[in-house]
Amino acid sequence: MSTTAADYAWLPDHQLHVVATLAHVDQTVERVIRMVHDYTAQEPLSLKTVVDGDQVQAVVTAIAPLPEAIPRLVADALTQLRAALEHTVYAEVQHLLRRSLTAEEARSIEMPATTSLADFEAWLNHRRRRGLAPLQPSDPLAQRIGALQPFQRRDPDEHPLKMLVEYTNMAKHRRPTVAAARLAAVHPDAPNPGLSVSQPLERWPQPGSGQPIHVNDTIATAPRGAYIPFSIWTTVSLQRPHTGIWNIAAKELEYLEDWVRTTAIPIIVTGGREVTPLPPQLDISTGHDDLRSELPGAGAASAAERGGQRIQAAVARVGLTEVLAPLMGSDMSETLSEWAATLTDDAVLQRLGRLAQASHSPQESLRATGQMAAEVREFMGRHHESDEG
Repeated sequence: MSTTAADYAWLPDHQLHVVATLAHVDQTVERVIRMVHDYTAQEPLSLKTVVDGDQVQAVVTAIAPLPEAIPRLVADALTQLRAALEHTVYAEVQHLLRRSLTAEEARSIEMPATTSLADFEAWLNHRRRRGLAPLQPSDPLAQRIGALQPFQRRDPDEHPLKMLVEYTNMAKHRRPTVAAARLAAVHPDAPNPGLSVSQPLERWPQPGSGQPIHVNDTIATAPRGAYIPFSIWTTVSLQRPHTGIWNIAAKELEYLEDWVRTTAIPIIVTGGREVTPLPPQLDISTGHDDLRSELPGAGAASAAERGGQRIQAAVARVGLTEVLAPLMGSDMSETLSEWAATLTDDAVLQRLGRLAQASHSPQESLRATGQMAAEVREFMGRHHESDEG
């Protein structure tokens, strides 16, 4: 859906700064996701074969170390998300006072993260804050801040503000975020019921525990003597500092970025979230005379969404190979994989969507698969000609 400058009228001029901060966050998340992709593309797991009776197991013997930049970039992104909240509260208080804050007043302005109503009331009643009109309990801004507090949720530890504060406190005082490789999926290169895997492709990328993988973990089991080639998909997980729970890094960053952008900032500024969401994808590498005029042309898909589309395309390539292999012969699996690898992400998702639309009719399904088989044969012909040349 296209937007106009009028759609962002809810964001006043004194809060335009947050647009650039959110764009910086999204660019940082993009770097994290691409670095995770590069790490996983190098096949970071080393395996050995272990015979156990009439079964053969694929066991992890080593895991390539994560680039040290990943946990630090995660910490940078989360710190800037928290800064976006702090800056928005500060700008709103100063705007409502219609004057500059004194040094003592400025030190008192922050975005609290309280786990009980009593703690929030105590925060408001602090000697440095209780004299500021915008932070009186009856003032709309104070009520908006209160609406975003972790105690508003049944489990405060699961509140995004609580998570954000815990991550950034750890990064500031103790260490960067804790990250580790995680097994995302194991999948046979061609359908084979003889292969048992610890993480089927069908369960990915559904939310899971996100537990990291360890040396000596068994990831696949097959009958002894069978040759079943399979592919391994890995990803990276983050550990929440206050609960120890692991979650997929891209999902965690997406959740917190979206909450700040689509919920917290609108509520602080307007009291509700029924507004046009601020765009995450904005070029801030060059200066703009009018930042507001750039908003309608900014990208609406977050870095995590864009990364998710790349993952969907990777999974779709496997799906296309599986669909076409029975039609063209199992010996064509390698050629089919090579053909699918030449397709852009949009192209492969388009083809898989075409197959899904045709699945209601055997004739339409046959026509769609036939058209793609013809594409593969054309690819084979070009490949054969280049080899001869």
